[in-house]
Amino acid sequence: MIKLIVTDVDDTIIEESHTDLNPEYFDVIREFRKKGVIFVVASGRQKPSVKKTFIPVNDEIMYLADNGTDIETPDFISSIPFADGDYEKLAKDLKKLGNGYEIMACKPNISYIEESAEEYYNRMTQNYGYSAQKVSDIINLDGICKVSLYNKNGIDSEVERSMHELWDDRMDVCIAGLWYLDFMGKGCNKGKGLSVIQDHYGIKPEETVAFGNADNDIPMLLQAKYSYAVENASDNLKKVASEVIGPMKEDAVLKKMKEILRQL
Repeated sequence: MIKLIVTDVDDTIIEESHTDLNPEYFDVIREFRKKGVIFVVASGRQKPSVKKTFIPVNDEIMYLADNGTDIETPDFISSIPFADGDYEKLAKDLKKLGNGYEIMACKPNISYIEESAEEYYNRMTQNYGYSAQKVSDIINLDGICKVSLYNKNGIDSEVERSMHELWDDRMDVCIAGLWYLDFMGKGCNKGKGLSVIQDHYGIKPEETVAFGNADNDIPMLLQAKYSYAVENASDNLKKVASEVIGPMKEDAVLKKMKEILRQL
């Protein structure tokens, strides 16, 4: 018996950086809720941004935002910040990269971008609907739970490798889409956030369905017996998914959800 469904957002059910979700999803979510199935939206985006996409059903779903470090259910709200000192050290390492790399530091409901990164600030606030604030220096912040490194030309593989080498012992480091490399505290990811919800509501992985497309969805799919990668997903995600379905642009997740509904 399926008791929980969780889905990623960007390039899984909606095109990256867009907010106009196919309204049929709202009908499907309502049908799941009528059958007592918990519906969770899990995203690398911040919560205010994701909620703008799900306005018609905001009161009926739960959220794992900022890659699972910001958890919101009807019963509790929780966030998982970096360990003391780690954020400042990471920010200093990332600022050394230069070469078109920009940094966004996130905590629940607000993100911070340096004043010099005007194009990046506009991208996140206008395209993604982020609640963001400009700061003179990204290093002087506290309570941060996630950092996104951005390059409009994509994250260089050598940069990704070096960040893993520097930070894997202290943080979860993962590619999130084409242009972002995300950092969270060690063990703090969508899978961890999902396990918190599962434990709270007494739901087993065998009763969970998960959908995703990128490497940052891997821990989440590993928490679900029924795990689906869209056709446009990363090769790494396809390897851990129990099934590869059609592409996001053909509403493959919506079709699979309707199929699951018919079987409940």
